[in-house]
Amino acid sequence: MSSAGDPAKPLVFGGVVFRAGGELWFLPASIAMKVMPVPEMAQVPGGPVELRGVALVDGNMIPVVDAAEDESIERRAGAMLVCAVLGETLGLVGIDVVATGRFEPGPSSGEVKIGVETARTFDVAALVARVREGRWAV
Repeated sequence: MSSAGDPAKPLVFGGVVFRAGGELWFLPASIAMKVMPVPEMAQVPGGPVELRGVALVDGNMIPVVDAAEDESIERRAGAMLVCAVLGETLGLVGIDVVATGRFEPGPSSGEVKIGVETARTFDVAALVARVREGRWAV
């Protein structure tokens, strides 16, 4: 497969590959802004399970959501992926960053290859929509 501008140059996707909930996921560089240690967070009383809290990042208070859907997974300090989605910035925790950089396309649309494994594109917008459901909806 080649890029449209240069037939000799292979098509690659820049971004971050991470594990969450036992699955391998990819977020393109257009969404994934930076990887950082998990910051201190303030809890949001009565918030949905996915909303871990809010944190101060680069002078802005952002919501921090959990990428792992399995509530029994041990929550440990690790990496937070700062993302821009739907016009908002949010932190994504419950992840183990596997690699950052450029990746070859996988066998299906929305997938990338990393070694012998394939990572599917993580749907951050769907996670945000779940957090906004119910009494949190505005």
